Amino acid sequence: MKGHIAYRPGSSLLHRLHPLVKAVWMLLVTLLIFWLRSPWLVLGILGLALLAFPLCRLPLHGVRGMRLVLTTAALLGVLQILFVHTGPVLFRLGPLVVTQDGVEAAAYVAGRFASVVLLSYLFVLTTDPNDLAYALMQAGLPFRYGFALVTALRLVPVFEQEGRIVYNAQLARGMQYDVRSPRRFLVLARQFFLPLLVSALGKVDALSVSMEGRCFGKYPTRTFMRQVHLARRDVAALALAAVAGLGALYWAILMR
Repeated sequence: MKGHIAYRPGSSLLHRLHPLVKAVWMLLVTLLIFWLRSPWLVLGILGLALLAFPLCRLPLHGVRGMRLVLTTAALLGVLQILFVHTGPVLFRLGPLVVTQDGVEAAAYVAGRFASVVLLSYLFVLTTDPNDLAYALMQAGLPFRYGFALVTALRLVPVFEQEGRIVYNAQLARGMQYDVRSPRRFLVLARQFFLPLLVSALGKVDALSVSMEGRCFGKYPTRTFMRQVHLARRDVAALALAAVAGLGALYWAILMR
């Protein structure tokens, strides 16, 4: 759905990569962001993450929460400029003193935060949850946990839609959600979540009956409707990840 943080089908290279290969890359780049202390490298990673969105034909402006992410990153950068006063002074504006270390710290902190969030967005938007669960199960994850993962991912948009229905229905009945009293907030929370809880219990009961009717868990192994295999591009991506990791390790040791 438009605006939701969910998988969006596509034919880009990132879409066609193996889910576990993408997970390895996301973990590697995230570790590099927190390990390397150069703000310019962090900004470079941020630039590549931003460039990946149009290359994958993903609308960056249409993703839910993107404005909050950018605002939070900018606020973190401003805080670094305001409170880090070491290094050469770049300019003064009344009581405001902007130093080189403050600007570099702002670029590093804001870029690190935005990069980690954007990498997570890229992984979610380009990875089919079913393929991810199948890949994890083929890698050794017990199929019961894989089924729980797929079920949870599929029920998230269902409960989100039901939450909207409950909210709009209560508004139509005159319920006011703009009351600032803590006690009233607890009452509203109970009245909002109780219908969702009843709906969730009903869905869980129906799902458990369906699973028992299909003899779920009777056999220690299971078959898969769809196989997720490693292709040549996945092997090349893993090799590139290993080279990038070793290169970053060598560079960090050399800089020390």
